[in-house]
Amino acid sequence: MRFNFFYGTKPKIAQSHAGDFSRKGYECNLLLQDKAGQPVAVSRNTELDVWKVEHNFSSVFFATYAEAMAYCKGRFFDEDGKAV
Repeated sequence: MRFNFFYGTKPKIAQSHAGDFSRKGYECNLLLQDKAGQPVAVSRNTELDVWKVEHNFSSVFFATYAEAMAYCKGRFFDEDGKAV
């Protein structure tokens, strides 16, 4: 069990932080959040045209951006808490 203590306002996910989730051949294009408010990164491989959706300890790979967004639809929310 993890306890989080926030002094001040609770941190929010913002699209301006998408670059923080880019790493080792993957460029983060979109940040979403799950029901608990944890970040979900939608990234594109810079060498291959492969898309990856990362959330918690899971990574799911897709051939197109449309397939990745179809997977995210109904599962994740944007930074304002609206369903994708």
